[in-house]
Amino acid sequence: MHQFKIILLALLLAPAFAIYSNSVFADHGALGFGIGTASPIITQTGITLPAGMWAGGTITQFTSFNNASDATLLDLKNNAVDEAHGDVHTLKSFLQPSVFGAYGITDNWTVGIRLPYTQRFGVRSPNEDGDAVNRLGNPGGFGGVSLFSQYRFFQTADNLNHLSFVVGLKTPSGATGVHTSQGEKFEAHSQPSGGSWNPSAGFSFTRAMGKVSFDSSILYTVTTRGTQRTDLGDTFDYNMALSYAIVGTARNNLFVDSNNAPWTAVLELNGTWQDRQRTAGMAAEPNSGSNIVYISPGIRYSGGKNWNTALSIGTPIVKDTNGYQTPPDYRVTYRLVFAY
Repeated sequence: MHQFKIILLALLLAPAFAIYSNSVFADHGALGFGIGTASPIITQTGITLPAGMWAGGTITQFTSFNNASDATLLDLKNNAVDEAHGDVHTLKSFLQPSVFGAYGITDNWTVGIRLPYTQRFGVRSPNEDGDAVNRLGNPGGFGGVSLFSQYRFFQTADNLNHLSFVVGLKTPSGATGVHTSQGEKFEAHSQPSGGSWNPSAGFSFTRAMGKVSFDSSILYTVTTRGTQRTDLGDTFDYNMALSYAIVGTARNNLFVDSNNAPWTAVLELNGTWQDRQRTAGMAAEPNSGSNIVYISPGIRYSGGKNWNTALSIGTPIVKDTNGYQTPPDYRVTYRLVFAY
């Protein structure tokens, strides 16, 4: 399996460009990897930037969790079937602001870069004796820089249907040595960066229909071994979105003069499947691996052809996790995008 991942990594590096991706537990971030210039807020659009256009901005995600009580953590620790199942933790919330930039090399080819900052709050875990719960702290730091590219290989003559191939690479940059309040390193899954090369590949599709548009995207991320010799688990992101221009028509979903729809309502389904975590020389972590699906209504405001802003509030409707993992309560995603 490890050799397969190295081979796939080499194949995806061949184009020398990439897209944002993330390796996550249920308590990590899961953002769309696009540039945010079309109607969806999290789902990747099939539309690329026009040649010579720059886009940049910020993307921020906040997730609140139903964190476990001390009594629940101690019960899980002391009544686990083995030591691995008793290795549990919880947290209150997760915050990940990011800055990004993208450029349209041609009308059909967009490339870009993204830098996230990751902050967790209220991480707690039982001690080894199982008689107390340690307040581990609030680990924070820069995550891995991500490169991305999107190539539109199909577009209908009426400019209403768009299909793109997307590839990406999260680099092993970022903080991997953050320490707990007790002076020990946080485990790999609580570090701001996994310290691994994570290539991604997928597709995105857009169907524009005047006041309504439909978007969908899929992305598979191969997670390689990183900090603490840990593989945090491959991920598969799948999304779909319906967008409705409340006033006017957003025919082509770009910052162009033909758009006259300042307000757009968005409804999305955003899912992420993640494989189990594995550390070299050890069995797969039983309290890892999940399938989380959010329903995410949102609103977007376009202040003309040069900028827009959007807000999405997601509620998990599927929370399928292996073992014990802190379940998400709600997620807020905010975007601010400029184009010139």
